[in-house]
Amino acid sequence: MTQSLSNAGQRSLALPIALIRLSSVLFLFLTAGHMSAYPWSSAGSPQQARLALSMKSTDFTFMGERSTYWNLYFGWGLLVGVLLFTIATMLWLLSDLARLAPRRVGAMTGLIALISMIGAWLSFRFFYVPPMLSFAATCVVLLVATVRLLSASDRSGPAYS
Repeated sequence: MTQSLSNAGQRSLALPIALIRLSSVLFLFLTAGHMSAYPWSSAGSPQQARLALSMKSTDFTFMGERSTYWNLYFGWGLLVGVLLFTIATMLWLLSDLARLAPRRVGAMTGLIALISMIGAWLSFRFFYVPPMLSFAATCVVLLVATVRLLSASDRSGPAYS
């Protein structure tokens, strides 16, 4: 009887695990989309080319460090790509832990869902529709996984929380 309840609890975690892995793939799509715009500048017009040249030649000092606006812009673009890839990797690894600690993993997926919602809003406000849709889809997928993980942990007892 206890074994069948344990197996049922493990089966109930199959969907949240699949959803977490799906969100990992969505973050990989976000990474690929972001990096496909490398070097995050188009010089399609003379005005755009002048802007990029101005960014490359305008120095500034921040906290005692000298740089150009282009270095800041370019470096930030690379960092965002690395961070998106890191989140994708962490989500994939996190899915393996869902069977061991569904409540804790549910808390983490809930936090990443919130971050994805903020990413969707920021993308809508400042960027483009494709990343907004990707972040929004990831948010929904992770919210469903979060609810399922938290409800599964309630059914599986203290051994899993």
